[in-house]
Amino acid sequence: MRSVGPIGAKVFSPDELKILNVLSDGRFHSGVELGEVIGKTRSSVLHNIKNIAESGICFNRVVGRGYQLQHVPCFYDKKSLKSRDGLLFFDCIESTNTYLLGRTDVSNGTVVVAAFQNGGKGRRGRKFISRYGDQIMFSYACRFNEIAEVSGLSILAGVSIVKTLRAAGQQNIGLKWPNDIYVSGKKAGGILVETTCDSDGVFVVIGIGLNVERGFLFSSEIHNIDRELNTIDVAGNDGSRRTDLLLRLCEGLDADLTVYRSKGLAPFTDYFNGCDVFSGKQVVLTNDNVNIFGTCLGISPSGSLIIRDENNIKREIFAGDISLRPVSQEPSRG
Repeated sequence: MRSVGPIGAKVFSPDELKILNVLSDGRFHSGVELGEVIGKTRSSVLHNIKNIAESGICFNRVVGRGYQLQHVPCFYDKKSLKSRDGLLFFDCIESTNTYLLGRTDVSNGTVVVAAFQNGGKGRRGRKFISRYGDQIMFSYACRFNEIAEVSGLSILAGVSIVKTLRAAGQQNIGLKWPNDIYVSGKKAGGILVETTCDSDGVFVVIGIGLNVERGFLFSSEIHNIDRELNTIDVAGNDGSRRTDLLLRLCEGLDADLTVYRSKGLAPFTDYFNGCDVFSGKQVVLTNDNVNIFGTCLGISPSGSLIIRDENNIKREIFAGDISLRPVSQEPSRG
């Protein structure tokens, strides 16, 4: 792989792309055959295979048969990606959010896309687990004048994503406060908003990760995850279709951020409440080992969560390290 930027940003070399193109039929191919494809020795093939494996692509290697992809990934249409100004694509990177946070000189609407992240981030210090080509992962950069302006961005981003996916035909999709995408009652994606402040105001990076390949749900990468997961069906496993959906998600954010800048969060809260997967349900909120039991009443105009607790008192929950679970998954009250 060729390094093309900081934070482990890399893209496949021409030889690696040729090898992947051959192996994408899902069959075994010998080192001799692959060497002929790239015009080099079998040792060069092995070197390229090792480099490709650093991007989260796994191989079967059998003596006498050669190499086979354990799973055939979906590849973006890189030519189509170039149709969006300011979009950067990497085959492998530590984290798209971290990459942008280290480059605060970028313009509004700059997007970094990765096919694989080896250090992706989730909320509350969790790691975002990925496998090459099995998720749509990108970060979107924008600027605001005041920190107070960014408080509703997780809500805005969630609404924008759901609107775009519904327009693409996705069924049974909803949101869990403050930043999870659900399909048929299971988590299919998440949002991580990170900020830095400087003399020019507030630099914001909106990180988005969506599971789009069903095989990932049965992979060894996620066997330790303590929740049920799902996928976004409308992404498909075709490079052109996947690329088109990514670009539509970016265009949706462009349009919705324009509305947000002029009108704030108000135009989006009703939509969020209409697709809140826990609305009206008994839930438990956990924050710093303190459990709050009650009924989820949706979000307020400011984007905070409203709970009617066991004493019939409405409580407004603001952003923080809060875990929302239905009562069926509640911790022991004892």
